[in-house]
Amino acid sequence: MDTNCFWITGLSSAGKTTLSKMLSDKLRSEGKPVIFLDGDELRDVFSNKDYHREARLETALRYSRICSLIVKQQINVVIGVIGLFYEVHHWNRQNISGYIEVFIDVPIEELRRRDPKNLYEKAMEGKIKNIYGVDLKAEYPKNPDIHLLWSPGENVENMMDELLRGIIKKRKIIND
Repeated sequence: MDTNCFWITGLSSAGKTTLSKMLSDKLRSEGKPVIFLDGDELRDVFSNKDYHREARLETALRYSRICSLIVKQQINVVIGVIGLFYEVHHWNRQNISGYIEVFIDVPIEELRRRDPKNLYEKAMEGKIKNIYGVDLKAEYPKNPDIHLLWSPGENVENMMDELLRGIIKKRKIIND
């Protein structure tokens, strides 16, 4: 049985949690063991309230090690997390068996329009700091396995279809 870690990354409000839940549900419906991890929920579990770059990097690497541990136990992991660090992407590729990197690429204007947590608005007003796309520079994946590029009129079902096609293509390349 193929066991994978689906590292679904992108900026805040990109749709990571939504797509991660959908993919987890799809894997479960196929009878595959899966654990869904959400970056916001993991932050709460670890009581991590530090958002500067170094703390974010340390947190992302902690998530990577958790994913590696779970995959070694033959359980698929779907994680929706910002985790936009070259060091993390490199570590994951070197240390997580079955690692599949999914980058949800949404223009900042669209993210600011969505902004359910009002993070971008608060950051633009100077009320909070350390927000990717405002005062923190994101290190976007250089070569993601699946690059989901948002376009106007795009809906989550279309993005999920594109994600599944990308996974099938990736698995075909691995198995050939």
